[in-house]
This record gives sequence, structure tokens and C-alpha cells, in this order.
Amino acid sequence: MAMKITDGQIISLQRRIAPELTDVIVLRYYILRSVGQCQPVGRRVLATSLGRTEREIRREERQLRRAGLISVSAHGIRLTSDGEDILRDLSQYVSQLSGATSLEARLVEVFGLSRAIVVPGDSDADASAKKDMARAGARLLAEVLREGDVVAVTGGTTMAEMAAAAPASGPGVARNITVVPARGGLGEDVEKQADTVAASLAKQLGGSYRLLNLPDDLRHELLAGIVAEPRIRQLLHTITRARVVVHGVGTALEMARRRNFSEAEIERVLSLGAVGEAFGYYFNSGGEVVYTTSSLGLRLTELATVETVISIAGGASKGEALAAVLRNGFSHIVVTDEGAARRALHLASNER
Repeated sequence: MAMKITDGQIISLQRRIAPELTDVIVLRYYILRSVGQCQPVGRRVLATSLGRTEREIRREERQLRRAGLISVSAHGIRLTSDGEDILRDLSQYVSQLSGATSLEARLVEVFGLSRAIVVPGDSDADASAKKDMARAGARLLAEVLREGDVVAVTGGTTMAEMAAAAPASGPGVARNITVVPARGGLGEDVEKQADTVAASLAKQLGGSYRLLNLPDDLRHELLAGIVAEPRIRQLLHTITRARVVVHGVGTALEMARRRNFSEAEIERVLSLGAVGEAFGYYFNSGGEVVYTTSSLGLRLTELATVETVISIAGGASKGEALAAVLRNGFSHIVVTDEGAARRALHLASNER
């Protein structure tokens, strides 16, 4: 009696006997994904976003059009209804084909996580991967949320996209969920600030929100007076009651600049070995805190009592920062892309 071949074995066989087919399938998936997110879109934009030549895009476009998955007009390329259907089905298959699924298992093992989600691609080179990562984070959040939850979120571009991608609760549907900023704002674009992300996410989920309306770089001498204010004290208490925390990860240099550190301060932070940042804490490659900012919001000691802490970061350029933050041990789940996952695991294996 013949043994049944599993999906994993089929994919392994395909990689061995026709590795070039794997590259074609993954590229066509990336093209369909980019078209779906930007349609109608031209060849030149697709080529630039995917780091390919227009000739390559034109060749694959012909094949996808013959298969009935895209349509091409003077306005650009669009997905057909069949293209939309196959794109949904193709995502999980490509994750296994490209190795993203095995990366998830390795991240869980190496960093002691309860779960890892890795989307195909590298968001440094492909904006579609970043959008996929944000959507994956939004789906995960919807999965873990319960009625009565307090959810704390940080700011940043990926977090803002995650909030926008959260499944809408429907008009007139109210939920007993409160979303709060985990920290103050960084004086950057309003759309990326933690307060804005919290408000956007709450509206999508049909919940309520509370705002800090304070910068994250307050001087230490100002904090005592502000914390004594009843509204702030009550809000900080609500933040510490969060059952779910979703946060981004930044490189040490990027976050020092976003906090308007002087060149001397930046040099000092980097000289201490800082490579990654989260919640105002700067971590070295071993996951140790080497520098802390004085600001309002969640502290590392308070994260120890949070039931679900989700880290979201992508792009190979953030791989070292992500590894540093995950090594600290406060994260339970990570949502990332292949670029960051491979870089983080590469660094971890080299330091063993």
C-alpha cells in the first residue's frame, strides 16, 4: 500500500526536482500581491517595487494574463476575480515554498516564543511585504482579543498600517474593548503617533480609546508633576491593566534620531552597544538594557504581567534590532517578514 505524501513532502520534492519553478511561483505571487495592493498599477512601478526589470515584469505579466489572473488596460494592471481568489489561496503555499513556515518554527525555538508569523518577502525592498505583515498582525490581534480587554499599542508606520488593516466590527457595533497608547508621542507625523494608532484601532474594532496627548521625551524633572495630575494617573493605571500589548521595534540609531537626541547622545547610546529599541529601552545584541529614556507609559517590569505581548517588525535592516528585543524575553509572539527573520536567526546562530 502506497504511503500518503504530505503537503510538506510535496513542496520538498518540488524544490529538489524543479528549484527554478519555485522562483517563478514566488515571483508571480509577489506580482499578484503588489497588483492587489496598488491596482491599477503600471509595469514600471511594479518593477521598481519588486526590484526587477521591466522586461521580467512584462514576461510574467503575459503568463498571468493568459492564465486569466490579471487584466491589462491603458490605466494599468488589475487582478481579475480569479486572480483575487488564487492570491488568497497562494499565500500559505508560498510561505511553505519560500521557507517562511520553517522560519516560524526556528524563531519560536531560538527566542523562546509561543508563536511566530513570518510573511514572504523583505519589506525593505518590497512595500507589499510590509502591508502583508501589518495585515497578519491585525488578524492575529483579532484572534487573541476578548471582550473587556485593554489593548496597549505603540506608534510607527507598521503599527499605523496594522490599525488600518484591523477587521472592522461593522457600523453601529460596539465592543467592550479599550485601546490605549503604550507610550507618549515622538513629535513625528501625527498618523504614526501612538495616540493616533490607538484611536484608529479602536474605531476599527468598535471599541473605545483613551489618549495620553503627551510627548515621549519629557524631561525627568517634569514627569513627577504630570504623573500627579488625576487624569494622567488614571490613564497610566489603565495602561498597566493591558492584557494585550502590540509594539513595533526600531533600530537604536533610528529611534535615537526620532527622539531628537543630540549627536553626543547618539554617540553615547551606540557606544554602549545599543542595537534595538522598544518602549524607550535600548537593547544590546544580548538583549540587555543599556540605556533608558525617562517617559510616561509601560515599563519593562510591567510587561512581565501582560498576558500577550506581540512584537511587529520587518525588513532585513531591522533583523539585528528584532533579535535584540526578542532576546530580552518579554515578547510572546512575533510578526515579521523573511528579511528580518533570516537576519535575526543568522545573528543568533553566529553568537551561539
